[in-house]
Amino acid sequence: MTDDLRKATHYANSSTAIIELSYSNDVTIPDQSNAEVEVGLDNGSVVTIGPGAATSFTEVSAGLIQVDTGTTFNNVQNVSVEAGFEDAAGNDVSDDDFDVTFAPSVVKVNDDSTFEAFSGENVALENASADSTFDIDGPGVSRTRGTGTNSLVYVLDTDDFENGDYNITNDADVTSVLEISDLGLDVEVDEDEFTTNDAVTATVTSDAINREITADLLDDDGDVVDTVETSIDSDGEVAVDFGTVEDTGTYTVEVTDDNSAVSVESGDFEVTEAPEGDISFEETFITEERGDNANITINFQGDVETANLTIGDQEEVGYEANVSVDSGGEDSVTVGFNTYVAGNTSTLNNADLVYIADGDSDAEITSVDESPDNLTNILETGTYPFEVSDTSFDEIANGNSDAVGDLELEERSVDSFNLWTTSADVYEDVEDVEDISNGVENDTVVETDSLTEGDVLIHELSATGLEGAIEANGGSLADLITDTSSANDSTGIDLRIRQTADSTAPNSERKQVDVQQMIADGNVDIISTEGSYYIAFEESNIVLDDSSRSISDEDAFDVRLRVKDERLLDPDEDELEDSDVDITDFYETATVSFEYVEATGEFDTPVEVQAAEDQTITGTTNAAPGQEFTVRVRSDSDVSPGFVQTSEDVTVQSDGSFEATGLDLSEASVNDTFTVTAQQATFDAEEDGTVVETVGEAAFLEVSDLEPAEATATAGDSVTVSATIENTGEQEATQNIALTLDGDELDTTEVTLAGGNSTTVEFTADTTGLDAGDYEHGIASDDDEATGTLTIEEDTSGDDSSGDDSSGDDSSGDDSSGDDSSGDDSSGDDSSGDDSSGDDSSGDDSSGDDSTDGSTPGFGALVALVALIAAALLATRRND
Repeated sequence: MTDDLRKATHYANSSTAIIELSYSNDVTIPDQSNAEVEVGLDNGSVVTIGPGAATSFTEVSAGLIQVDTGTTFNNVQNVSVEAGFEDAAGNDVSDDDFDVTFAPSVVKVNDDSTFEAFSGENVALENASADSTFDIDGPGVSRTRGTGTNSLVYVLDTDDFENGDYNITNDADVTSVLEISDLGLDVEVDEDEFTTNDAVTATVTSDAINREITADLLDDDGDVVDTVETSIDSDGEVAVDFGTVEDTGTYTVEVTDDNSAVSVESGDFEVTEAPEGDISFEETFITEERGDNANITINFQGDVETANLTIGDQEEVGYEANVSVDSGGEDSVTVGFNTYVAGNTSTLNNADLVYIADGDSDAEITSVDESPDNLTNILETGTYPFEVSDTSFDEIANGNSDAVGDLELEERSVDSFNLWTTSADVYEDVEDVEDISNGVENDTVVETDSLTEGDVLIHELSATGLEGAIEANGGSLADLITDTSSANDSTGIDLRIRQTADSTAPNSERKQVDVQQMIADGNVDIISTEGSYYIAFEESNIVLDDSSRSISDEDAFDVRLRVKDERLLDPDEDELEDSDVDITDFYETATVSFEYVEATGEFDTPVEVQAAEDQTITGTTNAAPGQEFTVRVRSDSDVSPGFVQTSEDVTVQSDGSFEATGLDLSEASVNDTFTVTAQQATFDAEEDGTVVETVGEAAFLEVSDLEPAEATATAGDSVTVSATIENTGEQEATQNIALTLDGDELDTTEVTLAGGNSTTVEFTADTTGLDAGDYEHGIASDDDEATGTLTIEEDTSGDDSSGDDSSGDDSSGDDSSGDDSSGDDSSGDDSSGDDSSGDDSSGDDSSGDDSTDGSTPGFGALVALVALIAAALLATRRND
């Protein structure tokens, strides 16, 4: 018989985890060693408690029994009494599976403390005595509840409870506080749509960490398709991967916090049918130099995830490599092909012939086979076909490849060797080639033929065909650089930096930089991109072969870089067999030179400042641009009151100049003297200075009120252009004010203005000879300019078409009477006085001769001043 098991509650009390069994009638355990209970979990497993475990059962009262589970089972499902329980009449009590309510959080309602729980979870309200009542009062909640007969606990469901504090007062008037907060559980699917080839993934987050969760993939009927059990890590999130889903349709992801039973559900997302598989090349024609790495990109579509790639053709070019690629789910995979290693993997067996170019890719090379694998030299120049199949290499051999392309290998070369310099301050922030390029653009990295004390020297080598050898030998050009004294004359690259004979003292050995030691010390930086290599070191880190010596001012050095690798050089074997020829005759050499100079600097003299704020002191140095230092101004000892001012972050410019700005000398007096020094610089600079009288702000002639700013005129019209010139400074200035057309200066007038004064200038121009079109006209001072647009339209008045010339207008005039048209000018009429007698000045030439000759064709925006004047651009000017 069951004897009415009223409820079963699983929770953790102050000492252990229990299941409280609350009966409607009296039920006891006469002999606890015989009692047995089975606890069913939702994963199908059963936990048996007893018999023989006398301490596992507590008879609180007749009808109230606590079962000590020892462990909290947040996945508890049911409980059944198997043996050892009796009713008041001594009859055995047994129960079929009875549902158990689990409460992960507990409030001791006889304890006036504060307890915590997450909104949405069950909370066990436990009192010290059975059949207790208590009031629950909090945000939006006011209710009375009780434990009921033969029970110490009531389970409070906090679904929809607001965050906040809830007062729980028992019938002994003891108030406990339940603090409800949000677990912050959330789930977002990583894509709005997946294909049947994609893994369905989601990201779960929570405000609490180290929480075990269960994630269910639900179809549109709410049925569970797949389940993932995991835990939220210390970052408060976890990625959930359900793998691929076969059936298309609408899905959601539901996540449940295992302990609290709080659950959330994602929005809908779709799973669609994956497109049919396909495989192709991103580029079908690739050009590289011998010895470099060729990148071949394969695109994967649909359900294709493997590729069989053949590079070369044994019959066609005498070389072939077969490469198997697993995409790892990537849509695009770039395979690097090392043309230096190609054909010699039997010797270069520690180097990769092929590799996945993207180090972060999930793709991998699964197999490689090449033939031949023992070539002495690198692959010859020429065209090497490459093909791919998603099926097999046999398909490629039978002409059934999915895609084809060509790799063109060209001759490699050493192109140039240049020197650049910058300051240590600038180089400190250099990490890659882009940083160097940016430095060149903003003039903090400049070309040089000298190395100044304290600066950085950057050697730029432009060469092709080295990338494969670099990759095969460690990944850096430094791994190829060998000692110049190396006995092996046919491997690597050597770099020698040696003093020139001309700068070496008589009867002295040349100084030579110990490059290998500097590399070993980590004092040589090599930054590279394909075809460009930057070898950089600071002057202060230079080590000489003879450590007892040091570099000195005006020491000159030759830098020689030689490519010695016989595989790269690919020498003519017949020539090598000649007794007069050895491998050194095939070396590729690049040279460059520099001179070492001591750092020097000086302040521009006289050093004079005003007794005012924001004063500037300038100077020059041979230090590299970008160096930052401090300039200090200190009054002389006989100056009272004394002063000290500093300007920090003074920066050397590309031309060697520097400015110390922001010096506040407002407390100084006229005729005070001081000393200015450069501090924390690689050079020494010191100069005496004087405080002088304050002078007005420098003159600045501002141009404004251009009139007209926009104008339209017919060719031949006169246009008047004016503007206001104002001296916005305090000192008087005299400048030439110019009328310009498309940047060319047409006419000028001299203007003298005291500080604060202004004037209006005006120019009048004849537009005869200008072609139709838009021109930029303007008025400019030495300091400023105002411009506008002048639109010239073609003269359509019809003078030429009216027949004036043909009707004899010119012939009726002085020139037509024989002067110009009849050849009088050429016969001497002009020299005899015809023109000077008034013929030309009377307008006869302008009424016919010029129009008959036609306007100057092509007279445009950038015509020279002489041509412009010849086109009759006449100007008058007036100063108001």
